[in-house]
Amino acid sequence: MSCLSSVPKSLCRIEIEVVGVKGQYDKEGALGYCSVSDEHFGSNKRIPTWFTIELDTAMTFDQLFVVLCHELVHAKQYATLQLRERYHPTYRKMWKDKDITNRYYSQSPHEQEAYRRELKLCTQFFASELEK
Repeated sequence: MSCLSSVPKSLCRIEIEVVGVKGQYDKEGALGYCSVSDEHFGSNKRIPTWFTIELDTAMTFDQLFVVLCHELVHAKQYATLQLRERYHPTYRKMWKDKDITNRYYSQSPHEQEAYRRELKLCTQFFASELEK
């Protein structure tokens, strides 16, 4: 993948695996998840570059695409180190170096950003596809 000069080099080479999970919403109460998949993240590597996005397979195409865009925002947040998860000595979720572990889902800044951007990303994608 080639990058524009305005794109941080850390975003130039990331890999995202998208996996369909049957019944994910029924089992876990979420239509999608984004997680850092770098096995070595936390050792010598500072910036994650490999992500897994899990999507419930029961969604319609429209829902699936919106949830995918939402989870891609989370991948960007992890790759730019805005969003971090620490596991030692206890689990902590950090947003721009502030601990947000105990915030309600709807009050979490990373979720608010993902919801704000998901429809805009979908609209931009389909507009660019229609221009082709």
